[in-house]
Amino acid sequence: MSAARRAACALCLLGALSGAAGAEQPAPKVTIIGDSVADRMQRNPEALAALWNGFRINLQTRGCRTLVITGCTIGGQTGPPPSALQVIQRFGRYLGRFVVVEVGYNDDAKRYRSDLDIVMRALTHYRVRTVVWLTLRDPDGGHALENRVIEAAPRRWSQIVVADWNAYSANHDDWFKEDGIHPTPLGAASLGVFIHAVLARSTGSR
Repeated sequence: MSAARRAACALCLLGALSGAAGAEQPAPKVTIIGDSVADRMQRNPEALAALWNGFRINLQTRGCRTLVITGCTIGGQTGPPPSALQVIQRFGRYLGRFVVVEVGYNDDAKRYRSDLDIVMRALTHYRVRTVVWLTLRDPDGGHALENRVIEAAPRRWSQIVVADWNAYSANHDDWFKEDGIHPTPLGAASLGVFIHAVLARSTGSR
C-alpha cells in the first residue's frame, strides 16, 4: 500500500472514531411513580411534551396509590393499584438512574417516614442515583406531617432531591379542582413543567 493510501485510510479511521466519540448519548431514563395527582399528566399533551424534553419517561401513575400499604379502590377498578414499592420491585434495574415519587395523599401519615425509608432502601438496592420526591399540595394543612418528613428526608438519604410542589403551586388555585389537590388541565401541564425543571437541574440535563 502506498504512503498516500495509508495516510488516506488513517484519516478515514480517525474521522470514524471522532464521529463515534461525538455521538449523542441516549436521553436519561426517568421513572415517575405517582398517584391520581400525577395521573392527570397521562393524557395532557403539554405535560407530556415537557416531561419528554430530553428524557425517556416511564410514567407509572394510578389513583389511590400508596408507598407501601394497600391503597384504596376507585370506580372502574377491580382492586387497589400496586404500591410504589411494588412498582419499584416490578421494574427493578429497568427503573433507570432517576426516579420521581409523587405519592402520599392516600398514605397513613403516622407511618409515612418508615414507609419512605422502605421505598428508599428498595430504590438504593436497584442503584437509582437520584430520587426527586415531591411535597404534597396542602391547602388546608392536612398533609403537614408528610411534608415535614419529605423535607427532612435528604438528611438520611443523600439521593433525595426535594421538589416543593406545595410551595410552587401555593398561589395558583386556578390550577386545581375544588378539592385543591387534583389538578385541572392547566395544573397538570404546570406539574409536568415543574417536574421537568427539577429533573433538568438534578441530572445536569438541558
